[in-house]
Amino acid sequence: MAHFEVDKQTVNDLQIFNQAGNKIAVYNFFDHVSTLGGSRKLSEMMATPSADINVLTSRRDCIKYFYDNQDHLPLDKKDLDFIEHYLAFNVGAMSTNVLDAFAKGLSYKFSHNNNYYVVSKGINDVVTLLQAVWKFYQELLNKEKELPAHMAAIAEKLKDFFDIKAIGKIVIAEGDKKLNYFEIGYYDNLLRKQQMRAVKALINIVYELDVYIAVAKAAIHHGFCLPEYGVAEGAYVHITDLYHPCIKNAVKNDISIDNEQNLVFLTGANMAGKSSFLKSLGLAVYLAHIGFPIPASSMQTNVFSGLITTINLADNINSGYSHYYSEIKRVKETANKILERNNMFIIFDELFRGTNVKDAYDASLATITALSKIRNSVFLISTHIVEIATELKLYHNISFKYFASKIEAGKPVFAYKIQEGVSEETLGFFIFKNEGILEILENASAKEGRG
Repeated sequence: MAHFEVDKQTVNDLQIFNQAGNKIAVYNFFDHVSTLGGSRKLSEMMATPSADINVLTSRRDCIKYFYDNQDHLPLDKKDLDFIEHYLAFNVGAMSTNVLDAFAKGLSYKFSHNNNYYVVSKGINDVVTLLQAVWKFYQELLNKEKELPAHMAAIAEKLKDFFDIKAIGKIVIAEGDKKLNYFEIGYYDNLLRKQQMRAVKALINIVYELDVYIAVAKAAIHHGFCLPEYGVAEGAYVHITDLYHPCIKNAVKNDISIDNEQNLVFLTGANMAGKSSFLKSLGLAVYLAHIGFPIPASSMQTNVFSGLITTINLADNINSGYSHYYSEIKRVKETANKILERNNMFIIFDELFRGTNVKDAYDASLATITALSKIRNSVFLISTHIVEIATELKLYHNISFKYFASKIEAGKPVFAYKIQEGVSEETLGFFIFKNEGILEILENASAKEGRG
């Protein structure tokens, strides 16, 4: 699987997983799995984005299959957990010999441990699971011509499993039949000794299917779309109605980026929507590179080799770094990654905000100018240093976009819609004054004078 470059800072910026202080994680939008193993598999998929278009289309097509068909695979979390416990049970498998099975069964039954319960319940749970998977497999066969390649491969694996003669007998057995000592011994030996590897492989398939079904449910419930992938390298992303799923009643935006204009210079007043938009876009790119649905109406994208965001960069107090030096280090790390890998997707939110205006101007202009010369990657850079836009307009591959704001009835109003151009609006000091801070400080000063 082709490696997709992503780091902890980016994963944290995009709030992919639950973490301290993070009330809503993107993971939770897809967590409709029915099993603990499915939850592990979901975490694994979401933590390992790929730059391999075959992996991405394969996963996406499996999700689309369940999105379109909504086939049912009844799974019980407790039963699957118990099956795992049973298969890993540290007691030797029972014998298939009638007398040995009967003797061992009696010893289990009348001893003071729960070994017989674990074995008998484990067998019953496995049998129930196999019968459920068998019915699901029959549904797949009825839609054989509709199956995407990976689902067809899964169906073939299920065929091989059920072609095992002893397994085939299990799936046609009567449900809820009480097993005798010999049958328990036979099944235990079959499942935990003869066919242990095959049973575990089947359970792993079940967990994978659990994820596809869960993610398809999430896409339907939230109205997410499935990404479409281009085959050419380079800068290309087109998204309609993009929004952030964690924002209630989020305003949707369209964005198009290509090789002709692969660097976006983004401006706008505080709270106008720049950071939320950049998080939304970064998230869409991340989800597309795990083959998952996107919070948008449509998305077409080339496959990138990595994603690096710098949105919520903290001071590195342990290393003695100021915020500005942390920014410098981050830009350097990003530059090295661009040097190592082609076709990266890079987001900087409020570049060099940790220093004075003069240094921020010089450093921002130098950085953006250098990035504009790299044409096979995508760059989105937001800033309040709008003055550098004049010099950047010399570079034809830079597009200028902004989020508008205005004052109505003495209050700031935000449309949260991206527009062409450069923002000339500054609301920071207005918002500061609107909070009445100066009046509070003047009252404090007057009180001190009276004292």
